[in-house]
Amino acid sequence: YCSMIRAGEVSGTLPEVLDRLIYIIEHEHAIKKKIKSALVYPIIVLVALSGAFVFLLMFVIPQFAKVFEAAGIELPMPTKVCIALYKALDQYWWAILIVLIGTVVSTTLYVKTEQGKLNKDKLLLKLPIIGTVIQKGAMARFASIFSLLQASGVSILETVTILANTIGNEAISLEFENLREKLQEGKGISGPLRSSQYFTPMIINMIAIGEETGDLDTMLSEVAKHYDFEVEYAVHRMSEMLGPLLMGLLAFIVGFFAMAIFFPIFDLTKTVK
Repeated sequence: YCSMIRAGEVSGTLPEVLDRLIYIIEHEHAIKKKIKSALVYPIIVLVALSGAFVFLLMFVIPQFAKVFEAAGIELPMPTKVCIALYKALDQYWWAILIVLIGTVVSTTLYVKTEQGKLNKDKLLLKLPIIGTVIQKGAMARFASIFSLLQASGVSILETVTILANTIGNEAISLEFENLREKLQEGKGISGPLRSSQYFTPMIINMIAIGEETGDLDTMLSEVAKHYDFEVEYAVHRMSEMLGPLLMGLLAFIVGFFAMAIFFPIFDLTKTVK
């Protein structure tokens, strides 16, 4: 925001910059609100599943394990896994807790470093579904800010510098370092961007057309509108896909405990007969 306002002061288009900032803030707030609302149900389900998993592991499985061991039957693999997990939680819960706290603290400190931010943003971009939302959001911000700065008469080199600070993703911002070097060599924008792994073919082709026609700001403005729509669609698609994924996870956990408990019961019934 500070970089955009600084560009507006330099180019004399501060009102237009502030209008665009209002749009960006409102749009991103709406997207974040949709993402949070889409994640409420999955988070509740995951918390409930985790609680049920720990309860079954700590209080149900041990009771059945005593009966099975007394009967002297061969336990199937799911039951052995459950018993091993129970013993680990019962005897080494303090070590597990220390490892979890240490992992959370060390990860939090690492992602605050420059290299940590870069690796975190690279990882987020590679995640299925979520990475698509982040990439398209970055493309929408890139196109809208680029269009505004070009229409304001800001030079290409200064535009690239501002974009590197406003794109909101360290991995994508790093691409602008290479772009700035190519621009200083006298090359265009679309050519160097083709070697980037994060910029989509559509936005590169539209930049190439804008360079040829001399209407780059208008082209990028239309691209920004398109990607705004794409982000909303990607968020909607993400919320729709979470339901089946959670159902699959639920089915796996229920099936795992069912096999761990009922398979030995069937063997015990045969032994009794």
